[in-house]
Amino acid sequence: MRVLQVLAGLHLGGAEQLVADLSAWLQARGHEVLVANLTAERAMLPAFESRKICVQQVSVAGIWARLYPRELIALIHRVRPDVVHCHNTAWLKTSAACRWTHTPLVFTLHNYHRDWLSNHRTRLQRAAKHTDYCVGVAPGIEKLFVEILGVPEEGTVYVRNGVPDIYSAQPAPADWKVPDGRVVGMVGRFDQHQKDQDTLVRAIALICQQMPDVHLVFIGEGPRLSEVEQLASQLGMENHVHFLGLRRDVPVLLRHLDVFVLSSRIEGESLAILEAMSAQRPIVATAVGGTPGLLANGECGLLVPPGDVQAMAQAILELLKNQTKAQELARRARERFLQEYTIDRMGERYLELYGKAIAQRKKT
Repeated sequence: MRVLQVLAGLHLGGAEQLVADLSAWLQARGHEVLVANLTAERAMLPAFESRKICVQQVSVAGIWARLYPRELIALIHRVRPDVVHCHNTAWLKTSAACRWTHTPLVFTLHNYHRDWLSNHRTRLQRAAKHTDYCVGVAPGIEKLFVEILGVPEEGTVYVRNGVPDIYSAQPAPADWKVPDGRVVGMVGRFDQHQKDQDTLVRAIALICQQMPDVHLVFIGEGPRLSEVEQLASQLGMENHVHFLGLRRDVPVLLRHLDVFVLSSRIEGESLAILEAMSAQRPIVATAVGGTPGLLANGECGLLVPPGDVQAMAQAILELLKNQTKAQELARRARERFLQEYTIDRMGERYLELYGKAIAQRKKT
């Protein structure tokens, strides 16, 4: 099967990571994959190139591009994919291209973007008419297509995210010295809306009053990085909060965390949490979006309200002090990952959808 994946930029985000993982999985099983990037954002490009995934830069600028994205249409004519799979805001222009080329289309929305769906309802309704399946990656996202856009229920699907199993990752690389003491870590982009590193920094400041040997490690980059660094300095936490930047060895680093934390305001089904589940790490996360479902409503990790510094500090302390409970939660998390969230389960589900989309087009 020949698959064209379409992204509106190679940002440092979960959707882009999922496309890289899915593309590599498809290629390993003999399928042909090409990724089209519709913007100049290329921060994630090395993650694709290192896995020998071909990325094609495609310009869709111009006032008429949303109706007739010339370069994307030309790419589809040249590559002749069996199916196109687009993600998030790439939907509008990709659906237009697939309409002109009569190509099967699958669309995936990676978070609860109710406002985006509502604000662009008319145009997205048009896009949906030329889309074979609309996919949500967390429970309830697929229902937004029905509620807001009027998509028939049979055209919407919930597909659980999946990640490669990283349990066997090797010890930390030589360029990172694991701090003496206990290590709490978070993986995520420093953005304005989704992640909330500030609450975690403040929680660690409280924890260090009881456990001075605790360190916090942030993995990721983003526009708010300097603000969070400044907050850590203001709280006198410079020697306890470490910023590692963007890393390609996240699976290795996760294995050295005593507690993994995801502090978010909104979330779909976090790939970072799935990686922590795979690595069998004790988890504390904010109860937003699809996170409670991932952690089986607290059976596989501790859930806290978003923005609640005291609750987050208390939950982290509980896992640092009670190793028996921490390891039991971690064991359950890995067991749940193996049962529900592997890359194989996700890949097979998307392959099934691709096949159905192709078959439906042949009938028309």
